[in-house]
Amino acid sequence: MRSVFLSIQCLCIIGLFIESWVIFRRLKNSQLRYLFLSCIAILLNNLSYLFQLLSTTQESYITALKISYAGRIWITLFSFLFTAELCKIKIPRILKNLLVLVHLGIYISVLTFQKHSLYYTWFNFSTEAIFPKLLHGNGILHSLYMGLQAFYIVVGFAWLFIAWHKEKNASTKKRLMTVMISFSIESLFFAIQTFKIAGITQDYELLMIGYVIGIVVMFVALFRYDLLGAKEIARDFLIDRLSEGIIAVDTNGTIQYFNEPAKEMYPNIDSDSSYVLEKIKEAISKGSGISVNNRIYTAEENELVYNSKKFGKIYALIDATEHYERFRKEKDILQHELRIDPLTGLYNRNGMEYFSKNLYETALKNESLLFVCVCDMNGLKYINDNFGHEEGDRAIKKLSEIIKSTLTKSDLAFRIGGDEFLIIGIRDSQEQALKIFCEQVENAIKNANKTTNLPYKVDMSYGPIVKKLSGLPNEFSDMMKESDALMYEMKKIRDKHKR
Repeated sequence: MRSVFLSIQCLCIIGLFIESWVIFRRLKNSQLRYLFLSCIAILLNNLSYLFQLLSTTQESYITALKISYAGRIWITLFSFLFTAELCKIKIPRILKNLLVLVHLGIYISVLTFQKHSLYYTWFNFSTEAIFPKLLHGNGILHSLYMGLQAFYIVVGFAWLFIAWHKEKNASTKKRLMTVMISFSIESLFFAIQTFKIAGITQDYELLMIGYVIGIVVMFVALFRYDLLGAKEIARDFLIDRLSEGIIAVDTNGTIQYFNEPAKEMYPNIDSDSSYVLEKIKEAISKGSGISVNNRIYTAEENELVYNSKKFGKIYALIDATEHYERFRKEKDILQHELRIDPLTGLYNRNGMEYFSKNLYETALKNESLLFVCVCDMNGLKYINDNFGHEEGDRAIKKLSEIIKSTLTKSDLAFRIGGDEFLIIGIRDSQEQALKIFCEQVENAIKNANKTTNLPYKVDMSYGPIVKKLSGLPNEFSDMMKESDALMYEMKKIRDKHKR
């Protein structure tokens, strides 16, 4: 009998090792990670239990027992978490961490059970049966551990049954049924061992045989019904790692699934799902993008239909940042072109309407002086009549170069009419600003006419003014009118139309 049970134990270890290796090679998601951890825990427990069976002294037996608990303490917890993943049950992270801490505390009590009575109230090593064993009384933590195992089995089995009952896919139903059979067998042997229903439980932990049978059934599920769900894993793996965010909502408007990109976009999707859906629906209705983490996403809504039956909706959040960025650049280029006068390269009237407002608000906000100067070319009609309109365009272009040469860093120049120009800028001093500007203009006109071999003189009249702004309505328009009046006063004097 001894050799039979030792052989069973060795077969159990070999089977567990093979199953662990198969699962490890297909490790793709958290569901399989929990199954792998559960197999490793069972493997460690069974391997150490073999050393318990072969022990000849109390010291070696207790050492093997403590090592076996390094696996045993986690078996039902990992199986419980595996079942939750298989049935798509979301367990809060804080609850998972709490359970881990509880099991860790129980294991520490096992490692130190010789110094207290929390796990074993008393113990006595015996070699009278076919295998050595540790007779003991159950402490409070031992009872807690057994209670947790019972809880995991009952709740896990309930999850499996509910998932099996709701599942419509025949292959998935068979897979769930096979897992339920495996869990039922292990649960049966757990009950037999716990309540000492069979006499052999006095000498050998019958649960080890339950693990062996459970392994056989699991292998059937692995290779006959694809427990690892290669197709589903591939689908979930791809969906979870798409660059697009995916959110599935049932017919009641409740979020049932979201992938990793969606979670990264909306970290509060678990706690405030209604707000997330509201924002997505609002973006869809307005046809606008959703800005998240310096990226822009477009939202799409699609009906979730299977066999002509509606199950809810799928929201896809597609990263359109590059598209929006390209559109913005194209828009900026177009707007820039619409604001530029093609002949002179200066801003046109559209540009003046856009930039004058910005300059005015900047000067008002900073309590600076605003410089405004309307300019008008002298003798354009004379040039057009005597030398042709092409030469007139050339003169206008030359005058724009003269105006550009007088600008400061804060100035902007505009061609607001055929031969009419405008300069706007910000100044610090009123008197100095006007004096400096007039000197620069006169020098620029003089130098241009001296260095350019044209059959006419390029000249202009201008009306520079500098004022501290008060923010009154139409203040900028009034300054334009005032500058225009000054320009005409100068024009009466210097527009002689002479060479």
